[in-house]
Amino acid sequence: MTVSRLDLDGVGSTAGIAARIHELDPDLPLDFSIEALCKQLDIVDIQLTDTTAFEAALIMDELKAAGSILLAKSSNPKRRRFSIGHELGHFLIPTHMPRRGEPFTCSHADLRLADTRDKNRHKQVEAEANRFAAQLLMPPKRVRASLTSRDPDLAEVVRLAHEFGVSKEAMARSYAEAHRQTLAVIIVRDGRIERLYRPDDFPWVEPRWGDVVPAESIASAHRLSPGEISEMEECEAETWLGYSGARKVEVLSEQVLAQQFGYATILLHAELADVD
Repeated sequence: MTVSRLDLDGVGSTAGIAARIHELDPDLPLDFSIEALCKQLDIVDIQLTDTTAFEAALIMDELKAAGSILLAKSSNPKRRRFSIGHELGHFLIPTHMPRRGEPFTCSHADLRLADTRDKNRHKQVEAEANRFAAQLLMPPKRVRASLTSRDPDLAEVVRLAHEFGVSKEAMARSYAEAHRQTLAVIIVRDGRIERLYRPDDFPWVEPRWGDVVPAESIASAHRLSPGEISEMEECEAETWLGYSGARKVEVLSEQVLAQQFGYATILLHAELADVD
């Protein structure tokens, strides 16, 4: 089936545009060709370029008649699909308009922004493009339909990342948002927290960006080799949530995926307490 921009006319929200594309073509494979979809939606070419100035960029005229996407050659091939979806979001979201004569240039940090309510307009726009890319490439309904267990498990994140053709980090975040259980994801490098993805229903996590992983955590003590995954184990809730957050939780469990170059992904599962 061919999808055109006329089919998307009048749909303004980021999630709405992505959902509409899937409504028009419900048989899209999980790892569908994002390049082919871009071509149908008036992105005339996608090119790799030698640059360190940006991770991805969108060039288009003021009327958005057509666009071109540039990707840094140095970018991670596993993340390029998400980067393309991000730039397509800029192209399709009606309120995303570049300054006269300037392209959208998006850094590695821009591609990780998540707060669509940020008061900083630049950060808000980049977060909206990320939301679009996630909803397009990893629709929550399709993620949930692909689960083989109701119990959270990073092994499912690894499997789904492969099936949907995205990075493990991108899938971990979408998995936490789509799953019926209450989950959060923490990305660690060399024992320090680099990123934290916490849906609104998950209690506040006390350690912040740049903090050392709590010494009492399972992640701190793991001796896993890259690719190995720990068991999901119960941990002390105060380790991650502090006293106030721990009061909201009956049980907090933790699981770790060891990765290359000192990275690790931590999955937290909170079984919430009944609060009157």
